[in-house]
Amino acid sequence: MNSKLKKLCITGLLAAMVTVVTMFVMFPVGTAGAYVNAGDAIIYVAAYLVGGWWGAAAAGIGAALADILLGVAFYAPATLIIKGTMALIASFIMTRKLKGSMFVAPVVAGLVVPVGYFLYEWAITSFEGAFAGITFNLIQYAGCLVIGIVLLIIASRVKNSITKEK
Repeated sequence: MNSKLKKLCITGLLAAMVTVVTMFVMFPVGTAGAYVNAGDAIIYVAAYLVGGWWGAAAAGIGAALADILLGVAFYAPATLIIKGTMALIASFIMTRKLKGSMFVAPVVAGLVVPVGYFLYEWAITSFEGAFAGITFNLIQYAGCLVIGIVLLIIASRVKNSITKEK
């Protein structure tokens, strides 16, 4: 199979995974009905498996589609940019193959989420409104950081075992 076609197919599958996991793998936070989703963890895997612009496309499109399907389409444009940027940064760090980059990438790239949504919410509401959302976005960041690192370790081992078999 053509390399670009293969990457396109894998990117599409990863975008679908980001959408589905964002929509359906949720953990309640507090008593106000807020929740954390595990979609960002899949974004780290996309950044690792296909990297660069392909990983950014899977991340941004998948997460924005989840926003639309969940009825919060007003977040979709910001999500497309924020999650795409997050994947680009994670991919950039992981492709350096420095010791510990699998742990550093989610820590650094994940910070795009609370910062990005703070700026977006500030632009569409107010500083106070944006500030009120920081706690939730930091919880989202921390939760997906843990899940993401676990998934990256698993993805790395699977990828390495497949590479060794060839």
